[in-house]
Amino acid sequence: MSLINEKKDFGIIANLIPSNASVIDVGCNDGSLLEYLKKHKNIDGRGMEIDQKKVQLCLAKGISVIEGDADKDLYDYPDKIFDYSILTYTLQATKSPKTVMQQLVRISKKAIISFPNFGHWKIGASLLFNRKMPVSEKLSYSWHETPNLHFCTINDFIDLCDEINITIEKSGNLSNKNLDKFHGKNFLDSYFNEVGLFLVSKD
Repeated sequence: MSLINEKKDFGIIANLIPSNASVIDVGCNDGSLLEYLKKHKNIDGRGMEIDQKKVQLCLAKGISVIEGDADKDLYDYPDKIFDYSILTYTLQATKSPKTVMQQLVRISKKAIISFPNFGHWKIGASLLFNRKMPVSEKLSYSWHETPNLHFCTINDFIDLCDEINITIEKSGNLSNKNLDKFHGKNFLDSYFNEVGLFLVSKD
């Protein structure tokens, strides 16, 4: 989705993916991330995008892409067909985030997932003082226009991974581009990170 920050997100995601890996970007928007990964990591990449106009943008860039819905069309892929799956700023817009996550770790060895953190302190402050749903860089739609169906916090995501036995291997901090081994819930991360970014897997 358009919330992705190319300078921060692309670099940290690229650091998670080895050269020549096979990658599917689910909700790939205009294909910019796949284009970046092809250039810098020589990946074998393909995309899935629900918006037909964005599919056309991908095709114009030479990106292999299909028009598809993450809630319905991931079932079509065999187990572990990709090395990595990517879902950037799309989880909260799916009808069934749990099912989508289960499918991501089924079709790939590892999955990279990012989403706006609804537990960020600015959001809490906006609700407290303005008594209105917040609008920010990462949550840029008014409440009546938003495509987002399931707002979640970093801690909500961690709990869901525990519930469905998905292993969180690493977590990222886009503010300083750090990528660290995951050691469990951290108050500072959940309160100060505008974005949750995680590398996950399932045996």
